[in-house]
Amino acid sequence: MYRASIIGAVLFAVAVPAAAQLVSVQLDYPPAELRAGIQGVVGFEVALAKDGKVTGCKITQTSGNADLDRQTCSQLRKTGQFKPAVDPAGQPIKSTYASRLRWSLPHTLETAPAPAPAPQ
Repeated sequence: MYRASIIGAVLFAVAVPAAAQLVSVQLDYPPAELRAGIQGVVGFEVALAKDGKVTGCKITQTSGNADLDRQTCSQLRKTGQFKPAVDPAGQPIKSTYASRLRWSLPHTLETAPAPAPAPQ
């Protein structure tokens, strides 16, 4: 009985597939959009290889700014690190990962007070 319980627990733990997960991505704000104060939310979907590397990227919801949209896929391809999805046997598989990315200005740029007028 004790042995059957352990085997059942192991089979249950292995039999659960897991979706891919975003581990990290380094984002570089597009310079022109940063200077212009442009922000937005971009929906995306990436195709992932068995090792978690990005093999494709498409925009599923535009931010309304083509450069933010392009930069989203560019940065995910260059710097995105993903934990691959696994099948019920625990083996890595090709998969997709979909989410949204919010491009927002650094707090210091959003709320910086206007410069004081020069004394006369």
